[in-house]
Amino acid sequence: MYDSLILSIQSLQKSKYGKGNKKKLSAIMHALNRASPIFVPKGKSTAANPESLKQISFRNVKPDEQVPRILDEFMDDFEKECLEKDNGNAKNYSLFSVTSYKIIRTLESGKKRGLLSAHALNLLNKMFVKHPVKYSKQAIRDPLGLVFVITELAIDIEKNISIPYEFDKTILDQTMPLMQRYYVQYDDTVGKILEDFSHMPKFRLVIEIGEKHKELVQNFLDYSISRLPLETRIEKAKTILDRIIAEEIDSVTLGYYENLKLTFSDDELRPHLVKMAKSIPKTNRRFANTILEEISHL
Repeated sequence: MYDSLILSIQSLQKSKYGKGNKKKLSAIMHALNRASPIFVPKGKSTAANPESLKQISFRNVKPDEQVPRILDEFMDDFEKECLEKDNGNAKNYSLFSVTSYKIIRTLESGKKRGLLSAHALNLLNKMFVKHPVKYSKQAIRDPLGLVFVITELAIDIEKNISIPYEFDKTILDQTMPLMQRYYVQYDDTVGKILEDFSHMPKFRLVIEIGEKHKELVQNFLDYSISRLPLETRIEKAKTILDRIIAEEIDSVTLGYYENLKLTFSDDELRPHLVKMAKSIPKTNRRFANTILEEISHL
């Protein structure tokens, strides 16, 4: 199926039906070729007899509908050739999602592109329902790459159709183990995730990490932190408060404070936060005292 898609696009590039989309088709082929490891079993060749492959006909497909058609075929191939064969690991999902996003990005900005991003994210959500992402507790790069593309698709949707994307619980559940791990491990969780976004390979995508990424990451964390055991949340809050009191640089303290703010809406944790803040003596730093005062009145 994947081989058939590749061959079909190659034929489209050579035909009169692909004449207006030469640049787009070339970019799509490049992205699909980089995604080939998803579909090639280890130790096996992709070489298929072209004559045995049934090609997709683009004869009656309008030029502006060719990219959506290719995206649907690619996503369908991934589910049938990878997920249904129990290969739904984070590495495959990450490469698949970024390839889908690259296909979408061949379209000009506008409503059509925004709707296609929403379509892709909705299909990805359905895949998660049937084939949850598999990754080890230690894995970071691949699941983070998947989260990165999810945020990019959501940003693309809002940018192009002016409607914020409402995440289904399934997507939030899939990001939750990674978000919880970041929260437990780092005291400036949002800052660390955004830093890792900035430093990770962008799959040759030129993207600037900004406030919208921060907002979405905070939403993922807000959902995930409240689902940690209460004992873990209390211990982590205490650690962050200790960091706030000990830190001399206000800009660093701000990162700790923003991390702690993620828990302010946690009804179960809030009384413990108030109790901890009230038990800490005043410091010689106004910013730290202001934070303690705010927490004491939650």
